[in-house]
Amino acid sequence: MTRADNDRSTADVFALSRADILVIGLVCVGIGVALGFFLPAVGAFAARFPIPFGDVVEKLSKFDQAWVVIARPIIGGVLGAIATFVISASTTPLSVDDDRILVGRADDHPLRISRAAYSTAYFDGGKLTILTEGGHQAYKGDVEGKKDRVAAAFTSRGYRWGEI
Repeated sequence: MTRADNDRSTADVFALSRADILVIGLVCVGIGVALGFFLPAVGAFAARFPIPFGDVVEKLSKFDQAWVVIARPIIGGVLGAIATFVISASTTPLSVDDDRILVGRADDHPLRISRAAYSTAYFDGGKLTILTEGGHQAYKGDVEGKKDRVAAAFTSRGYRWGEI
């Protein structure tokens, strides 16, 4: 996450950085490859417990042809890459500057709230809630960033925070 400090003309932006996405990708792909490699052991372990589809996992883990042994980690890695894409695409970036608040990606019809239309913002049950001047809920959902930093981004720019 990036946060501009001491420069009021620059927006405070809360979003996954490339490094964050890279770490998420390495973890997801690594887990996928490891699960593909260790599927026989996982299948044998899963067969001991009454889990859904336990028989299917056990039967899949017993395939031991050479091409299957090679394909399992590759398929796991591909599934990990897909999980990385899903995780990074499902996050909601937030940008707060002196004139407006932007929720969402710039290339995906983000919610733009001008200072004049803004009333207050607060966290309700872990979700950022933004109210407009008329008291209407403009946004309620998850955003990137820690709660205290998001609150500081609003208050440092003179936006009301937590007042209903």
